[in-house]
Amino acid sequence: MARTLSRGLAAIVEALELTQPETVTMTELDALARQAGVATEPRVLAGRLRDRGWLLPTGVTGVWGFVPGAHAGPLSHGEPTMPLRAALRRDPGLRAALALGTAAWAHGLADRLPTRLDVAVPRDQPVPAALARAARITRFSSNLEPVTLKEVATERIETILVHLAAQPNAVRSWSSVQEWIPDAAVEADAALVETELTGRPKSVSVRLGYLLQRLRPDISGSLFSAVGTKVWFGPRGPLLRHSERWQVADTLLPFNPVALTTDDEAR
Repeated sequence: MARTLSRGLAAIVEALELTQPETVTMTELDALARQAGVATEPRVLAGRLRDRGWLLPTGVTGVWGFVPGAHAGPLSHGEPTMPLRAALRRDPGLRAALALGTAAWAHGLADRLPTRLDVAVPRDQPVPAALARAARITRFSSNLEPVTLKEVATERIETILVHLAAQPNAVRSWSSVQEWIPDAAVEADAALVETELTGRPKSVSVRLGYLLQRLRPDISGSLFSAVGTKVWFGPRGPLLRHSERWQVADTLLPFNPVALTTDDEAR
């Protein structure tokens, strides 16, 4: 179906096609309208462009996703991460990053994108209401700077692993984690894992050591000195297994970390 435009709207779309922005703000629409000699209010322009399929709602007030002609269809070319990208566009100072299973997907470790984005935001950072509605927020502060993947800040692989150990109850599907954690463990840099663990409770180191004991014995071995009193892996309740070596009471994992193998071992 053709996306018809008036002369004024056509001039605005032409300008957008030249720059190919992922998102468009109200201020930018206003500036483009002025350049094109269009006196229509930018909010009205946005509505008309949205009705014709050139803009998509992002869930963030005053920010839309642009759909270039080459990507015409129900989804924009950056749709999966659009809620976070729009929030960052509206507030560039927002400290937020793709986390956990969503970060694993962004790194190419997980095959499937969760139904809602996992987004990590520090506890002292206000969360925009639109992002809270569109994503699953976990309060977590990383020591390592995130990397940029899928056009947005994303937890490093080392941060993902530490996040799993720091907040095991925040993980939506440990069965999914079981599929990609061997590859994540192989790619992890031991020195960066140590940096990410700096300043965290010993219980985090113990859980990570327990989780990586088979996959990365070098990292796991360096964490053994943190073992002391019993550490719970999951909510307090009936045990699935108990590790005497790590003093871990595991009530959560659907797999035994000792049984995890890498692709190299499997071959």
